[in-house]
Amino acid sequence: MTSKFAELLQEVVKDEHVEEITDSAGAAVGQVLLREPDMTINVTNVPVLSAIIRIGGLQHWGGIKNGSWKQICDYLLVIPNGRASWVVLIEMKKTLSDANLDKAKEQLRRSIPVVRYLESLCEIEAKESMRPSDLHHVVLAERSRGFDKDRIRVIPSVESHKAGIKTIVGRSVAVQELIDR
Repeated sequence: MTSKFAELLQEVVKDEHVEEITDSAGAAVGQVLLREPDMTINVTNVPVLSAIIRIGGLQHWGGIKNGSWKQICDYLLVIPNGRASWVVLIEMKKTLSDANLDKAKEQLRRSIPVVRYLESLCEIEAKESMRPSDLHHVVLAERSRGFDKDRIRVIPSVESHKAGIKTIVGRSVAVQELIDR
């Protein structure tokens, strides 16, 4: 796969679902604010050629019945990595608990068909494979039970799940922490 995936995603997805990466005077990296009701997490050191898509707003086709299969995650990040791309699915939770962690895992798992569909659209347009070099699953939480919500902490922990889900607690995270195993 070439790093065209991020570029093509920005062409096929409506602008209202694409998050802007802000940089400082033409720098090669920038930051993006991921927003959900009552919370914002700053992702730093994002290559400006990346694509950040709010896929939670895309949902599925109208012909699909309502059900748990329509509950998908919040964001899709596509980060160019040479001739390939890292793909990161992100589910955001205000407070991390066992109950909402289970729901977040399910939302991440159910987001994979949406990613595959977007890959297919881009593959048809580019006439080449858009399969990512790595697919990462991350739960971002502003705080965990017992943490003071005003503190800025990043406590990455990798939990065993079919896809290997990483949970990160804090209000700011570097993009590298999302893709490190």
